[in-house]
Amino acid sequence: MTQGIGIFRALAFVILAASLIGFAAYAGLVSSYALPDEDLSADGIVVLTGDQGRLTAGAQLLQDGRSAHLLISGVHASVTTEQLRAHTTLSNEQFTCCVELGRQASDTVGNARETAQWVRTNGYRRLIIVTSDYHLPRSLIEMDMAMPDVEFIAYPVRTTPPWRNPRSARLWLQEYAKYATVRLGRILLPSQDTAS
Repeated sequence: MTQGIGIFRALAFVILAASLIGFAAYAGLVSSYALPDEDLSADGIVVLTGDQGRLTAGAQLLQDGRSAHLLISGVHASVTTEQLRAHTTLSNEQFTCCVELGRQASDTVGNARETAQWVRTNGYRRLIIVTSDYHLPRSLIEMDMAMPDVEFIAYPVRTTPPWRNPRSARLWLQEYAKYATVRLGRILLPSQDTAS
């Protein structure tokens, strides 16, 4: 009985240590994403809906001429086009000509599939992916699995680090768990989609 408890404790320690090391590596990866060079351009810009700041960042990239095409993926059915346009600060003319709304995606896997359809329709080969910094690692894996022949440029929207805010810590830990699952799934089942 005592030996069994000892083995359990040792196993729990190994799992905890591996999790802490994994999270530290994940946080390091998130922190390593830098904003692309100002002269960098792409065939399209993709904004994944979610945290504040993503729409503003994507719209600014469009206004700066980084691309002439912007997809906002994961738009909720209850959000009107005018409400969304107001959040981007784009003019009606620019929004009408250059922005497409994706309303089918409800998670990160859906974002990748929605983006892949947009890419196939338009023949794009290079995309700027705009999302929160902590969400980028998993988003890029899902995008790469859906579109292995497309080049992705990460555009991180900075969020509060987990060591500064308990809410951020919880959010980052939840995302790390999803990222680790997707990462492991890609290693074990490289040809199959993983759950979001």
